[in-house]
Amino acid sequence: MYIKKMTIKDPFSYSARWDSIGLDCSYCNHFQGPDNWPDLKRESCCDLHQISLSIELDKSGFKRWEWFCKDFENKDAFPRAVEEFLSIKDELKPRVLYRGHNRDGRLLEFKFEDLQEST
Repeated sequence: MYIKKMTIKDPFSYSARWDSIGLDCSYCNHFQGPDNWPDLKRESCCDLHQISLSIELDKSGFKRWEWFCKDFENKDAFPRAVEEFLSIKDELKPRVLYRGHNRDGRLLEFKFEDLQEST
């Protein structure tokens, strides 16, 4: 089971398309995904950290929510979301995957070692 801490205030305005953050692992230079979606083989991973990102996928193989870590490097993220990310980057912990869209106004945190144990 994943430990979900919530220590960092969510800075995102959710002003990208469909009220999304506009910043996600899939917009990061380190993201490795399937050739075609849905990701039924659960191939999504981070090439930098060598971890599976299957936690980001729902049962149908499509991404659910928006995720990132401290080492996010912009590829195609929404410009305003990149600014908002940079405003908290120094607060982010290394080796933690963060998720937005939490109702309490804080980012959910998932330690990388917990992700590795569960995959």
